[in-house]
Amino acid sequence: MYVLLSLIETLCKSLEELSNDDLVGGDNALQYLKFSGFKVDWLEKKLEEVKEKKKEEQIGETRMQEMKVFKQKCSDIEALMEREKSKLLVTRGSPLTLDDVL
Repeated sequence: MYVLLSLIETLCKSLEELSNDDLVGGDNALQYLKFSGFKVDWLEKKLEEVKEKKKEEQIGETRMQEMKVFKQKCSDIEALMEREKSKLLVTRGSPLTLDDVL
């Protein structure tokens, strides 16, 4: 009974609190319960739902990190463009006069 309550408690954790080890432990607990004769199809379905949500969360976190890196690169490129634009304006400057040529 303790294993069943522990598994239910694990499934009630928020995704942030839930580790991959918790999910592996949940799988092990579920197998133990099945082997012991409990009918836990409903719990197996819930565990699969939680595992899928955790996977989606991890994918989302990875994407966010990639986007942050991309955003920083874009910001760096914009700063570089501004520096080049400033150099170009200085280089163009004003047209030469006859005195500048002679």
